[in-house]
Amino acid sequence: MEAFYAVLPVFLLIAVGAAVHMTDVLPENTGAAMGLYVLKLALPVLMLHILSGASRLDLAHGGFWLGVIGAQMLCYLLGYVVDRLFSRRGTGPAIISGLACSASNTAFVGLPIVAGLLPGDHEAMVVAGLAALTPNVVVIMAQIRMDCLAGSAAWGDGRGRIWKLLRLFLLGNPLLLATLVGLGLACSGLGLWQPLDHAAALIGSTAAPCMLLALGFDLRQKLVLALRRNGGHTVIRQAWLLLCKLGIHPLICWGIMHLAGLPPLWLGVGVLMSATGTALVASVLAEVYSAVPEEAALTAVLCNAASMVSLMLFIFLLQGAGCL
Repeated sequence: MEAFYAVLPVFLLIAVGAAVHMTDVLPENTGAAMGLYVLKLALPVLMLHILSGASRLDLAHGGFWLGVIGAQMLCYLLGYVVDRLFSRRGTGPAIISGLACSASNTAFVGLPIVAGLLPGDHEAMVVAGLAALTPNVVVIMAQIRMDCLAGSAAWGDGRGRIWKLLRLFLLGNPLLLATLVGLGLACSGLGLWQPLDHAAALIGSTAAPCMLLALGFDLRQKLVLALRRNGGHTVIRQAWLLLCKLGIHPLICWGIMHLAGLPPLWLGVGVLMSATGTALVASVLAEVYSAVPEEAALTAVLCNAASMVSLMLFIFLLQGAGCL
């Protein structure tokens, strides 16, 4: 039941977004504007807040990072290649498919589940907090690739080329910049100045509700359009994305962590976080870059709904293996 109660608020906020849109209280472009706010400000600030508070010892578990990030990278590549080979829709849709298979909803679903399963277990929450950071790897990769596709840089030569690359990939990517700054603060032991850290926490706390409201704002139109396009191919594609994200992804993570010899708790929490549904930021990226946003919204809804069943299955398996 922990999985059910963790996922339910996600759908309640999406429903609120859909209801607000039906009342015409807010402008038509509100959903897109909120998605841009999450991607460019709230989510980067949230990552800065979380990372800057991590300790060097927390960051030193190589097998954990290999398992969680390695599984994400493999599933991203799998989702991307399968879409390019069989759907033949271009690079943008393939990137979104790769994200749907690899980016986990760790922060908004995984953390509440771990807190409910293991109340008061500080080590478990540390592991869950670290795992909540890892989807940024594939998200940053996808965003950089999308920026290239969108022609955000007019490639030049020499120093001009280097500056444009730096501006596009680092200065133009707040999520990557915040991650690098947060890692630097964590490794140096400096952390954020307390009032600034509190302000960052306040801004970061708006990421989840704004992301969910943005998804729900024009959800009905997106779902209808996604189901009308390509007919039966949409059903087959969605079935594949759900299988990869909810089944293949956590199993790969489990295998890598087992081979790495991680402690049971680290393995159990890491696998459980990997078993969550597709991160909602995938639908935000699809909306911002106009890359099959209707299909991305459909995947986000279906995958997080189906994760209520798959998460309960993985909780049962991990408890049986003595990892939770």
